[in-house]
Amino acid sequence: MAGYYYLSVWSILTSLLVMLCLTTCPVNTSKGDKDTMFLGCLNMCQYEGCDGTEYRYQPRYLKFLGWDCKGECEYYCMWEFVALYLKHDMKVPQFYGKWPFVRYVGLQEPASVLASIFNLLVHIVGLYRLRRYTSPKAPLYWFWHIFALVCMNGWIWSTVFHTRDTPFTEHMDYFSAFSMVLFSFFSAFVRIFEQVFCSEVIGAAVLMISFFTYHIYYLAFVHFDYGYNMRANIGIGGLNALVWILWSWRNRRTHRHIWKGALFIILALSSVGLEVNDFLPIYWILDAHALWHFSSALITPLWYSFLIDDCNYLHEKLKVKVN
Repeated sequence: MAGYYYLSVWSILTSLLVMLCLTTCPVNTSKGDKDTMFLGCLNMCQYEGCDGTEYRYQPRYLKFLGWDCKGECEYYCMWEFVALYLKHDMKVPQFYGKWPFVRYVGLQEPASVLASIFNLLVHIVGLYRLRRYTSPKAPLYWFWHIFALVCMNGWIWSTVFHTRDTPFTEHMDYFSAFSMVLFSFFSAFVRIFEQVFCSEVIGAAVLMISFFTYHIYYLAFVHFDYGYNMRANIGIGGLNALVWILWSWRNRRTHRHIWKGALFIILALSSVGLEVNDFLPIYWILDAHALWHFSSALITPLWYSFLIDDCNYLHEKLKVKVN
């Protein structure tokens, strides 16, 4: 009965979420790259410094990382205008939807690159520990392998995107990030029913795959709407947290390890404030987005500790049932 209760709550809230996400809103353009003087600087730079798509004065390693002449000119003119804004004590604007970042060895957002690699390593170590300290015969053992691989894929693309922002890397980062959020939500229903192949979980999977397909189609072929993408991630993430917390509360007396999972969800939900409340990068390197990524890396070992304990709990439960 508990499973049916959760599924009903999820269905109602998901319907409300879909209606919210379908109500898209215009995307705010960045002030910096719309400035006529900035555009004039960009045109002059491309006229004087470009040889086709290549920048005449560019080191080889920057070409390897995908920095073409247009990208070099955008970077150069951005800092010319940042200096101008600071000289006149004016508020520094964003350029192309981002704050100005100091490029380090070709990395466009070095702090976020480091944080993404940190997250990737945390998931690799987490999967290693899961394999070492749990039995392959434990229920959901292989399912959590898939979960880890989905997360690793997401952090790989996050690393690539923050290394060099292009339309392709941006799309892959956004799509893979949403896949992590949605798969985490799906995993809540798998854990509730303690299996993958049952009608309730399959029904949830069909709905989520349908929504994921719509999400990718809309962003890729209709309109790459940053506001819609943000609402979809926050909405699904909020529902995910709600289901996990409700399940944790109902099972708090029978699952001694459950506090780990609940604490992780609360900490992860709290860290979203860093992503929403953005600020100018500290020393033009460390921004709220990078701090959010670092925070997720710090708390993720707690989640894998919960998964290890939970797999062992389900394995013992299965052995008692069989005997």
